[in-house]
Amino acid sequence: MAEKLIYDTDPGIDDALGLLLLAAAPEIELLAITVTHGNTSQDKCLRNALQLAELCGLTHVPIARGAQEPLVKELSVAEETHGDGGLGYAQLPEPKLQPVSEPAHDLIIRLIEENPGEVTLLCVGPMTNIAVALLKQPGIAKQIKRIVSMGGAIHYPGNVTPQAEYNVFCDPEAFEIVLNAGIDFTLVPLDVTYQCLFTTDHLSRINKAPAAIFDFIKESTRFYMEFHAAYQGIQGCAINDPLAAAILLAPDLVTYRDYFLAIELQSPTSKAKTIADHYGALKKQPNAKVAMEVEVEKFMDLFIERMNRLA
Repeated sequence: MAEKLIYDTDPGIDDALGLLLLAAAPEIELLAITVTHGNTSQDKCLRNALQLAELCGLTHVPIARGAQEPLVKELSVAEETHGDGGLGYAQLPEPKLQPVSEPAHDLIIRLIEENPGEVTLLCVGPMTNIAVALLKQPGIAKQIKRIVSMGGAIHYPGNVTPQAEYNVFCDPEAFEIVLNAGIDFTLVPLDVTYQCLFTTDHLSRINKAPAAIFDFIKESTRFYMEFHAAYQGIQGCAINDPLAAAILLAPDLVTYRDYFLAIELQSPTSKAKTIADHYGALKKQPNAKVAMEVEVEKFMDLFIERMNRLA
């Protein structure tokens, strides 16, 4: 039976690649795409989600507008990373598809209550939509099957401040709410995603995908690779969000450790740092399963194979 999934996203180049992977995954029943602020503004993220759904044949999936800003902190966007429109150099037609009228948090609540214990949330952006849903209807915490989140950095440096990963940085208060909700929680941090560097060699192996899919991957990642080279001295680009999607299809791609996690909310120098209690000093039970090792080439092979399968 296919796993029922809500994709909570802020597209975003790697978010887009994650959605393409889900579109090529018969193991997944995609119930909804819920859109948040993050890599660019809510309006641009929503447009991107609609365009991407048309690109990869997901026009039957409801797409809902979500939070336009964080719970507490001021809005952040990452257009230097993802381009002015959020999708790098890629150009997609203006979408004919329209979002549903139901706000993202209400759609999340309804789908969970209609499918108790069956819905996985794959969260690859700020956690604002999920936190708002939990604040409005706390009872859904016991009805969520699990949350898989791309976010945080354990040993790896932050990618927006010296210690903070971008998704957590965008809304650390929301992330802390979700971590403390008692939900089965899996974190896919920069420690593993930054090992998964997509290069032009990988691109050349995507040779059976439709032209529109290939062109999108080529032009979006071209911008992403330029950013990684200029700002981080990295050759290739970290495809963070597709790894979080891939572990739903192949859990053995990563090795996990159980940690108690907390988000630093006060320190001016380490705000939004993901703190892992490695040695149990806080005497608290683990609240997350954290991916700490990854089979890089197995993941890349899976991603490329699925892109070639898209029609």
